[in-house]
Amino acid sequence: MRRIFFMMPLLIGTIAVAQTMTEVGASAAGGAIGSAAGKKVSEGITSIFGKVDKTTAKAAKGPDDNSKSAPLIDVGPAVVKTSTAGSVGESVPPPPPPAGHRASVAKPAVATDALPEIVPPPPPPPPAPPQVTVDDLKKITNGMKREDLLKLGAPGSRIMMDEDGHLLEVFSYFEKEMSIGRVRLTDGTVSSVEVR
Repeated sequence: MRRIFFMMPLLIGTIAVAQTMTEVGASAAGGAIGSAAGKKVSEGITSIFGKVDKTTAKAAKGPDDNSKSAPLIDVGPAVVKTSTAGSVGESVPPPPPPAGHRASVAKPAVATDALPEIVPPPPPPPPAPPQVTVDDLKKITNGMKREDLLKLGAPGSRIMMDEDGHLLEVFSYFEKEMSIGRVRLTDGTVSSVEVR
C-alpha cells in the first residue's frame, strides 16, 4: 500500500509532462498554419499598396489635359481623388446605396372619448317542458304521432331499436323518481300505452 502511495506523485508528474507536450505540439501546429495564412494576407496587402503607389505617382505628374475637374481613380473599395495641382486628396469611401422605400404600418387610433360597449344580458332560458302526469298519459291514444306526444312533455327516458325493419321507441315517464307509465311507438306512431 505504501508503495502505491509513493508512486502516485511520479504517475501524476508523468501525466502532466505528457499533457504539456501535447499542448506545445498543438500550439506549434497552429502557429505554422497561422503563419501560412498570414503570408497570403500579407502578399495581398502588398499587392494593393503597390498598385496604389503606382496610381498616385502617375497622378502626381498632373493631368495631360487642362480640364478643371479632378479625375477619379478607382483602386478597389476606396476612391482616391487627385487635384489639378497634382497632390493626392484624401481617400473617400464609396457613396451609400440609395435608400429603399420603407413600408410603415399605421397604428389604429385609440378613441379615448368612446364609451365602453354595453352588452345586453343573454335572454333567459326557455321554460322547462311540462311534467307529464298520470292524467296526461290517460289522454294518449293509439295512432297519436310522436310530435303530438312530445307536446305533452319530454319523457324521463327513451329507448330506440330496430324490430323487424321497423323503428321501435319506448318512452318512459316518471314522477318523483317513480315510474308512472310507458308508451310504445312504432315508426313514429303510438302503438301501446301502459299507465301505472
